[in-house]
Amino acid sequence: MNDTERHFDSDPDARVSPRFAEDLGRLFAPHRPVPPDVDRAVAEAARRHLAPRPRRLWWLRWTVPATAAAAILVAATAWWFASTPTPSVPFGAEAPKAEGLAQASLVQADIDENGTVDILDAFTLARHIEAEHPSETRWDLNADGLVDRRDVDVVALAAVRLNKGV
Repeated sequence: MNDTERHFDSDPDARVSPRFAEDLGRLFAPHRPVPPDVDRAVAEAARRHLAPRPRRLWWLRWTVPATAAAAILVAATAWWFASTPTPSVPFGAEAPKAEGLAQASLVQADIDENGTVDILDAFTLARHIEAEHPSETRWDLNADGLVDRRDVDVVALAAVRLNKGV
């Protein structure tokens, strides 16, 4: 080891004066001891702070998310029902009944004359009414003297009914 790599602590010739050592001892010496009652008070406060707390609100862990999920489900269901179109029936009028249609009426309900009564027949009749084209009297399926939205509802109900005479 050469002279430049030597450490200060390992040098036996490096001596500190007694007065400097005394000053360092006073500088880093403890100021005064901690009284036992202060030590006990600090330890007790630490125990109280670090002690496990009773779990009084354990039910909040599951009820809050479950309530939020239920609220979302109710809102989504309400939105779905609100956005689903319903047949327009004037106030006080009865909804058309496709079950009471006779076989001749089912033939009349085939607007596009393709041999089957389907939802496209209702769509064709609705477009025809919206365009205000002259209507044929055979399209008055509810026999009220008018070809209007209620006749479209009769065709639509006939198209989607489960028992189609089979």
